[in-house]
Amino acid sequence: MKHYKELAWLMERIIHKYIQYEKKPQVYCKDIILTQPEIHTIAIVGDSEGINITQLAKVRGITKGAVSQMVNKLVDRDLMEKRVSPDSDAAICLYLTKKGKAARDDHRKMHENMGTMYEAMLDQIPESTLDSMRQFLEAFDKALDDLDKSV
Repeated sequence: MKHYKELAWLMERIIHKYIQYEKKPQVYCKDIILTQPEIHTIAIVGDSEGINITQLAKVRGITKGAVSQMVNKLVDRDLMEKRVSPDSDAAICLYLTKKGKAARDDHRKMHENMGTMYEAMLDQIPESTLDSMRQFLEAFDKALDDLDKSV
């Protein structure tokens, strides 16, 4: 039982640190300050140029209203633009501006650097331990999904 408590506290501490990191705005291209949800929205639009609000909401897992608000902020900041769909006058498609593309590229570089750091950490751990960690994290993920369904 002692190990359970130690693991539970460690997981809680790590989750808390990650949530704090997610809330902290990051600087891209030396002068563009964006939250994690903003840069991830930019990344999705950059990966799927021409995506519409409904599709973006589905990918992000948030409401169309929330996506619309974020998109409007990003448009106002000249990071994204809306265009009428070539297929329907009622649909709006999303595209990155030059500034948005630069932020997206900087974000990718940041992920590459973090990936290198994580790879170096994981290279020091035996494969059998990594397999056990993966099994535990998958079980934890499923348990959180099950908790979410019961609430």
